[in-house]
Amino acid sequence: MLRRWLLLAVTIALLVLAPSPLLAQLASPTPEASPVIASPASEIIPTPTTGNQVDGYPVRLENQIVFRVRQGIPGLVSAAERAKIISERLQVVANDPTIAPADLVIKDEGEVTVIQVNDLTLLTVREGDREAYGGQTRQQLAQRAKTLIETAIIQYRERRSFRRLLLGVFKTVVSTAILLAIFRGQAALFPRLFNQVRVRYETGTLGLRIGNFRILGAGATHYLLVNLLKAVRLLLILFCLYLYFPFVLQLFPATEALGDRLLQMIAYQANQLVQGFIVYLPNLVTIALVMLVTYYALGLVKLVINELGRDDSYPWFYPEWTAPTTRLVSFLVIAIAGIIAGPYLPGFGSPVFRGLSIFLGVLFSLGSTSVIANAISGVILIYTRAFQLGDLVKMGDAMGIVIETSLFVTRLRTSKNVVVTLPNSTVLNSHVLNFSATVRQNQGYLLVHTTITLGYDIPWRKIHQVLVEAALATKGIVPEPKPFVLQTALNDFHVSYELNAYTDLSVRLFLVYSELHQNIQDYCNQNDIEILSPAYTALRDGNHSTIPASYLPADYVAPSFRVQAPEPSSNDHSPSPEAAPNPAQAVTPPKPSASG
Repeated sequence: MLRRWLLLAVTIALLVLAPSPLLAQLASPTPEASPVIASPASEIIPTPTTGNQVDGYPVRLENQIVFRVRQGIPGLVSAAERAKIISERLQVVANDPTIAPADLVIKDEGEVTVIQVNDLTLLTVREGDREAYGGQTRQQLAQRAKTLIETAIIQYRERRSFRRLLLGVFKTVVSTAILLAIFRGQAALFPRLFNQVRVRYETGTLGLRIGNFRILGAGATHYLLVNLLKAVRLLLILFCLYLYFPFVLQLFPATEALGDRLLQMIAYQANQLVQGFIVYLPNLVTIALVMLVTYYALGLVKLVINELGRDDSYPWFYPEWTAPTTRLVSFLVIAIAGIIAGPYLPGFGSPVFRGLSIFLGVLFSLGSTSVIANAISGVILIYTRAFQLGDLVKMGDAMGIVIETSLFVTRLRTSKNVVVTLPNSTVLNSHVLNFSATVRQNQGYLLVHTTITLGYDIPWRKIHQVLVEAALATKGIVPEPKPFVLQTALNDFHVSYELNAYTDLSVRLFLVYSELHQNIQDYCNQNDIEILSPAYTALRDGNHSTIPASYLPADYVAPSFRVQAPEPSSNDHSPSPEAAPNPAQAVTPPKPSASG
């Protein structure tokens, strides 16, 4: 805090003690576009600060115009040179504290009237000046000039008095305290506003909507509001500084001209802003009317579409169409309102606006082919009712539950909890298998099916019974309609049996299939039915059963490998059965000879 006040004291000292000629030169208006710097000693009618033949050339005391010279001295000096000489003499008199304003005297010297102080002639009034100033007498012109000069000197010295300097220091301190208070206030206010925006963003209530149409989400709105508050804070600081510095500068003679010029620039800009607002006011009223009509039109659209979407109103308009139709129609209403209000926007029709429109049009035309295709496909998918949120579908190679349908993409969550994103144009161009549509729309059932292959040695009626029992024991399989079995093929070594059962748990289809397969294994094992591979040999002798040991009896022994001799014929001289060799001997290979 001490450092701030020391810096303020040094700044005030520089303003008070700084040499005025340098600052006056910096603050002097340019001939091209300088505002009129008027003072009580100036002429009644404001004229340009630079001279010309019509308005005359200004006589200045520092930066204040005292009066104007419209006539030169023929053969000696021009009007501009005459005004410059008078200004230099007047500056000398004003800087001499020994000369009082009352010391100025008017003398008639033949054909001229002279204004003098001591032995210094400030100016002369000639007969030629009478025509330039409306035919007044020389004495009247001289008296008027004398009055203006006295007033200018008094004001010049008053601005440089010690009392005026103290008053300027006091006003500077007060204005600085006010500025610091404003800065402290904004430093306390804006963090609270930022905190409010953050809290609403975290609670999810920050989205920007018009009716039921979402313009910006919570993240985009949070980003926009935070940066808007930062911009407002910066503009507030700059505006306070923009008012503070001109006010402080005009309190001291060395910087008074610069401060006056800054204030006049502010006034000029404010006047231009007010005039522009007044001129634009009819267009602003038109835009406000368009926005008002659009607001009530959006409410009417929502009301009508909600009425159409009631279950008992119109059977051709499905309830799931309500939300997307509301969004689409709201978008069209807002687009039409934008087209109507566009010509009334500031800058409409300007070269910049036209160039930007052409650029955006070309960019949209060249880069939005796939975007437009996906958007149109998304609308078609909505109104064809191919699927809804929560449906189990298969799109191409992807199979999962629909978790999101937007204007451009569709997202599925697979059984492995993987999210698959598919462009809507791809979905529209591929076939969609919906496993939930029948269950959802008609309160029906989905038919699940699986195929097993069994050998010919097992009675098919027994197989049908076992498979139906396995299906009924599965969670999610309904008892009515009753499961059934189809024999789809009679192959070389086995028969293909297709089990069909009805379920109302379409979204749990993977779990239903898994439990169904488990029950088929259990019930086949319980009924001494082996589920063999199609390439498994039918030769059973000497091989252990493939049924799990828990389903086999405790005294189960694998059968031995047997070979039975053929029955002897009537003319066969083979020995009698009693003399038949042992089966083990029949399969004993001959001993190899010595020669091999």
